[in-house]
Amino acid sequence: MKPVLILAFLGLLAFRYPVSLLLLHSDADVLQRYTFQHPQMGTVFRLVFYTEKDSVKAAELAQQVFARIDSLNAIFSDWLPESELNRLCQTAGSGRKISVSPALFDIVSLSKKFSEQSQGAFDISVGPLTRLWRRARSLKELPTADRIAEAVAKVGWQNIEVFEKGQQVRLTKPGMALDLGGIAQGWTADDCLGLLKKYGVVCAMVDAGGDIALGEAPPGEPGWKIEIPAPGDRKKTLLLENCGITTSGATYRFLEWNGKRYSHIVDPRTGKALTHHTLVTVLACNATIADAWATAISVSGKKGRKKALKLAEKLEIWLTESAL
Repeated sequence: MKPVLILAFLGLLAFRYPVSLLLLHSDADVLQRYTFQHPQMGTVFRLVFYTEKDSVKAAELAQQVFARIDSLNAIFSDWLPESELNRLCQTAGSGRKISVSPALFDIVSLSKKFSEQSQGAFDISVGPLTRLWRRARSLKELPTADRIAEAVAKVGWQNIEVFEKGQQVRLTKPGMALDLGGIAQGWTADDCLGLLKKYGVVCAMVDAGGDIALGEAPPGEPGWKIEIPAPGDRKKTLLLENCGITTSGATYRFLEWNGKRYSHIVDPRTGKALTHHTLVTVLACNATIADAWATAISVSGKKGRKKALKLAEKLEIWLTESAL
């Protein structure tokens, strides 16, 4: 399946629209449906899968998946001081190549590709800026222009180097800080879906707070029934399988200042938090791509529509013009 993007821009919204999931039920006698939840990465991971296993074995399988999520959080988190990501960031500007885990190497390598394709709208080196705006939300005051400029000077995906041999990463600029918030949940959802498949569970869904990875459809059904936001405060229903879908945009995490809301999503090129209140829903061949491109298109905003359409044509990605 080729990557597919569905973009839904909705005005007058300043929060992340929760993609709701409605599952089609089956009368299959053999496969049983199970649902499990686990809080991690600042959200709640939800597993829904069909299997011949009994409830005890199904719960054991879910715990294995949740243990994997916990281990990935210890790698990807920019909140945990001793995470693998933060240990890597501590070497920024040292000139050293750092051997990293397969998971971190893969997500950093993919992120560089998405940064190049999006011309910097997606950029995991945005860490200095996201930390600056977190502080602003905590103090309930806008960061100064000087502080923003200082943080922007430390941002730039071109300063991330990856080396296939030895799975190594080098951060070339001092003061760099990586933030995987625009891709980690989608990547983790895909990874967990793969783990379920490894154990023979193919009819499955992993929902990482709206970053959704879908496997085979529920037994006897044409697909998972997914509701997404549509223009005019309406909803659109999709029947999907073997893909990923994400809705992103200005969210409930924001700073309100002088009547204007500043989102937690920051444009890495300007250092400014988003103030356009739009939503973007992205459907792709997996949740990693959907998550990253939802962030990139959110950052691009209305002014970036023409570029988004040209990019879609170049990358064989389909955008629904009616949703733009």
